[in-house]
Amino acid sequence: MKLALDWDDEQVRMVAADRSARGIRIRAAAVVPIGEEGLQATLAEMSRTYSLEKSDVLVAVGRDRAELRQMQFPPVPIEELPDIVRFQAIRQFASAGDSAEIDFITTRTDEKGIHAIVAATGPTQLTPIRKAVEKAGWTLERVGLRPIAAAALYRLKASDVIAELSHSGEGDEPVVALIDLVANEAEIVLLRHGEITFVRSVRLPDGDASATKSRSASLAGEIRRSMIACGAAGTNCHVVMWGRAERHGEELKLLAERLSGQQETPCQTRLLDPLELVGTDSKIRDATGEMVGRLAPLVGLLVADDGHENELIDFLNPRETIEATTDKRKLALMVGVPAALVLALGWLLWSNLARLTTQIDRQTAVNKDLRTKTEAAEDMIERTELVDQFLDSDVNWLDEFEQLAASMPPADELIVKEVLAASNPRGGGGRLVVTGLVTSPEVIKQFETVMRDDTHQVTGDKVTQLPSDDAYRWKMSETIRLAPEAVREKRYTQMTALGPSDSEPEPTAESESSTDPDPGVEPASSAELETNSEQTADSEPVTEPATEPATEPTPAPETPSDSSSDSEVI
Repeated sequence: MKLALDWDDEQVRMVAADRSARGIRIRAAAVVPIGEEGLQATLAEMSRTYSLEKSDVLVAVGRDRAELRQMQFPPVPIEELPDIVRFQAIRQFASAGDSAEIDFITTRTDEKGIHAIVAATGPTQLTPIRKAVEKAGWTLERVGLRPIAAAALYRLKASDVIAELSHSGEGDEPVVALIDLVANEAEIVLLRHGEITFVRSVRLPDGDASATKSRSASLAGEIRRSMIACGAAGTNCHVVMWGRAERHGEELKLLAERLSGQQETPCQTRLLDPLELVGTDSKIRDATGEMVGRLAPLVGLLVADDGHENELIDFLNPRETIEATTDKRKLALMVGVPAALVLALGWLLWSNLARLTTQIDRQTAVNKDLRTKTEAAEDMIERTELVDQFLDSDVNWLDEFEQLAASMPPADELIVKEVLAASNPRGGGGRLVVTGLVTSPEVIKQFETVMRDDTHQVTGDKVTQLPSDDAYRWKMSETIRLAPEAVREKRYTQMTALGPSDSEPEPTAESESSTDPDPGVEPASSAELETNSEQTADSEPVTEPATEPATEPTPAPETPSDSSSDSEVI
């Protein structure tokens, strides 16, 4: 049998229960005033009256006997949390010394860390409790915090009430204020999403009939202040109070009216009889009378003690860091392995070691060969890149002039007077400077649009209007730049088109130059192009507007290209 006790200066509250497979079964419950003989005599008389000799005792203490705080800790493994909580509590709690008992319950875990309610109490509070229980002939098993024990009963046994109040509000889930009235004190526990978020104990005015309104107003203000303290300001609040209607009905009604006037939706209220949540016999409930609400922490202790210890703050059995322990049975099996097995394993180890050593030597040789080939390949890549950088300036000017001749406007709109082709031996690519006469600026714009693409950048250098009555009254100068990437891409495209099956390699520019049949004659530039029927190959560049109608430029016969030429002028 388990016995749950709670007392103050005026009375002792007791609930006794048996444990079975279906849960706990209440055997007795009473609220007994402390007589003139004192607490110890009252406990002895209670033990005789209800046959409670040699019972295991769970004691609930009020908020006034412990220091309580909401704290946040970094995200650490849960088995390491007790040491961190104790270290932090000793630094922050005024009463938490090396001899203090510190326990906690976690309320929420998120990406910011672990949120917990931490409580601490000293030997001066626990020693009198231990002595009183031992003198009565009982065994002390737990010393729990009263508001947390009442909240455990609500969370474990009032699931239907939790569901009803959680879905009765609009918008965000409302806060539930769980109130336990003890003499002139009120213990308030705020729950959100079913989790404990805030705990406090407040003093109230005297509880006679004339002070009911003032008590309700004071309690409503304390609930609002508690909600602000836990960051729930502006949230709807519902109230659950422990007790019966004949004692707390009017007070709960006034409290709901006060809270409803300060929130968007009406405050929902519920009165809970703690003995009804565990199915107590009616005779036991009648014996407690109107004081049944004060038994909620005791019933919560008994319910949580039956397999839900993590719901309690227990100063007698605080949470401790879980230390890794050695499995003695496994150690005995390892020590008792026969010597023959050890020798067999040793032989297998040496044979495997020799086999692995051979594999390592073979793989080392392979890796060395691959490393040599890799270094040669990297050197070849570097040399190939140097060749590519050199060949990037070897522009195929015949193709460029062919594209220029095919894309420019007709001769009745444009006459080309001068073309300068120059390669860039350092950065690759090249440029064409085209000078000519046009009939209007729109022809220049048309010329730029036609010649501009992904590989050609066209820039207008100068446009001049000539003082002439001729049709070609505008002089232009355009620079067409060819990117080195385009030269390389075109070269690799031509190489790919040849195919890998060709037996003879493609001759390079140097080989073509070295096999020229007539080394005494300098080859003509590949950039030469006849730009006007009236202009000959040895004439000077024309700078004045033509007086005769222009004709369509015709390309000159193709000649072998000279890659060593940097610029050509037509």
